Amino acid sequence: MQQIVNITQARNNLAKLVEKVKTTKQPVVIVQDSFPSVILYPYDEAIKQEEQREKLYKRELEDLLREGKKAFKRYLKKKGITKKLTEEETYDIIKNA
Repeated sequence: MQQIVNITQARNNLAKLVEKVKTTKQPVVIVQDSFPSVILYPYDEAIKQEEQREKLYKRELEDLLREGKKAFKRYLKKKGITKKLTEEETYDIIKNA
């Protein structure tokens, strides 16, 4: 279960709170004026999450590029364009599509 502390408790016990988060690897929610304000969680978890986000972004981008290439090939086929295109010709076709 997630631990929740108010900002005064967090300020007064910050060293203990940091040590607890490092030891348990469990985040702590700090509330201010009865509303969640920040989450304190281990640095290594932050790095892991960032790496996972980057991998997901890269995978999604690669999927989009692959789908775009397929769609462009279908478009060229539909227009009867079968020759190998230069980069400039490709951009012209896209721009004028």
